[in-house]
Amino acid sequence: MKIIAVDWGKDRRKRSAYLSELSGRTISRLAFDGSLENLLDYASAAEGPVLIGIDAAIGFPAADWTILARGAASRASDFMDFLLGDTLPADFFSPVAQPSDWSPQRPFIRPPAGRWSLKAFENASDGGFYRLVDRRLKAQPIFVTSGIPGSVGSGTSALWQEMTTAAKHHRFRVWPFHGSMQKLLRKKSPLLAEIYPKACYGIALSEMLPANLLSIAKTRQAARQHALDLLRDATWINRERIILRNIDAALANEDDFDALMSAAALTRLVIEKAPLDDAGQTESGIEGGVLGTASLDGGRCSLRYPGSDRKPGIRTGKELSGKERSYRCPVPGCTHLFRKGRSGWDAQIASLSRHPHWHPEIRDATLRKEVFRKEFKEWFSDARKR
Repeated sequence: MKIIAVDWGKDRRKRSAYLSELSGRTISRLAFDGSLENLLDYASAAEGPVLIGIDAAIGFPAADWTILARGAASRASDFMDFLLGDTLPADFFSPVAQPSDWSPQRPFIRPPAGRWSLKAFENASDGGFYRLVDRRLKAQPIFVTSGIPGSVGSGTSALWQEMTTAAKHHRFRVWPFHGSMQKLLRKKSPLLAEIYPKACYGIALSEMLPANLLSIAKTRQAARQHALDLLRDATWINRERIILRNIDAALANEDDFDALMSAAALTRLVIEKAPLDDAGQTESGIEGGVLGTASLDGGRCSLRYPGSDRKPGIRTGKELSGKERSYRCPVPGCTHLFRKGRSGWDAQIASLSRHPHWHPEIRDATLRKEVFRKEFKEWFSDARKR
């Protein structure tokens, strides 16, 4: 089985994907052109099932479904039947700017410049603006394309349009509309499902499952660095001997960061046989669902990283002790001192210019870090013991 986690958005150039090869216990960046078609081409050619988790909504608020289905050209049995069939209204993806123009047949919103009211659009939907899972996860409304920080509507619209196009050339299935996860993973067809990074953060980094819903200030490199350090040192990562590749890309930008963390979370759920979906709860054929919510316990916390002023959420042993040990770089001739534990070691080692006399023949950043881990194993062991 293979898992692909995709950080999605309107701009294909900013989309990122990480591939988890369960048989080889490796998670690495997947090169693709940013399109759903390209992902399905890869998945269709692979041996065995391929689960593609996408950070975009796949479902429709149930409160407005009756109106949407009634106005469709032909009656759809569920949302996926509606989306991939011949029932789409001609202007379904054309966003509206005023609450008075909003309807389930034209759900996407591009607010006017200047002041506008999200509440007014919510009222126009008569309580059907959010799915239940969006409220549970405190996620952004899936139809707003701009005007609020982290808006996701443009990415949602792009995914749905690419799915309608891809359905003409590819055979794929979509959870939960086409069945349970257990059933769908037995089939050869690529499987699409919705993921949510904040859910994946907690699953990937928590010591035990079920996990808290975790917030990370991912726009800050220091926060990404701290989270990646915790992931590398996670008990389950070391127990299962998972090899994490292309961490430098995840450190460099938040798109790769989300994709890597999501791939790690889905990998953990599969390896530990934790629920990807809730077998005791029938997922909605209208609203859909988010992978991994059955492995969340409902708690919420924020990740505190060194130097931040955030309240502690997930805390490491070093944070609980109130101080962090400094470590001298073990590369012969290097005088660099890591003052906050081992934080930043990977960027230091990945750079050939910082250690030009240490394995100058190895220029690939990922390989340099792997060699460092093997050559100075005791440096890491000592850090853990203390």
